[in-house]
Amino acid sequence: MTERQPRRVGLFGGTFDPIHLGHLVVAEWITDSLELDRTIFIPNNIHPFQKRADITESHHRYEMVKRAIADFPLFEVSDVELKKDATSYTVDSLHYFRSAFPDSQIYYMMGADNLNDFTSWKQPHEILKLVNLVIYNRPGIETDDSLEHERMIRIDSPYIDISSSHIRHRIAKGRSFQSLVPAAVYTYIVNHKLYQK
Repeated sequence: MTERQPRRVGLFGGTFDPIHLGHLVVAEWITDSLELDRTIFIPNNIHPFQKRADITESHHRYEMVKRAIADFPLFEVSDVELKKDATSYTVDSLHYFRSAFPDSQIYYMMGADNLNDFTSWKQPHEILKLVNLVIYNRPGIETDDSLEHERMIRIDSPYIDISSSHIRHRIAKGRSFQSLVPAAVYTYIVNHKLYQK
């Protein structure tokens, strides 16, 4: 017997270096608001706009996401981008998930800060053919109101002003960060001595 296709699938891509409570708040809010049956976290390998050379090894980021979402029954993690030793282009991954879920409505979650750069992404018009874009709030970000499309959905989600870069900075300085990440992620970072200079 074949597995029944989920009616609505959410996709949440990112570097997740590390994943933190802000990511989970947004994903849970959107999953609930849009009544998604499943939300898949997709850690990327080599981001096309990568500004850092010191990205944490992919297996660590994957394991942190896996631990962070363990208690969320509608969340799962995919290594589809990590298995490719190449730049992670969103449109390529969306083709993969469209093939995997041919009968599902797919919603790709995007921070408002990324919307302003969306036209410079690889094949943005193809992305809008494949999925619905869900635009969520990011602190201090104003978006171009002319960037509207019938496949774009704006969600007035809550946000926690936490960033992965801030967490990495705190760890490098030997400062406390336990309240910023899930407990299992905190333990993983400490045990593997990640982000220490």
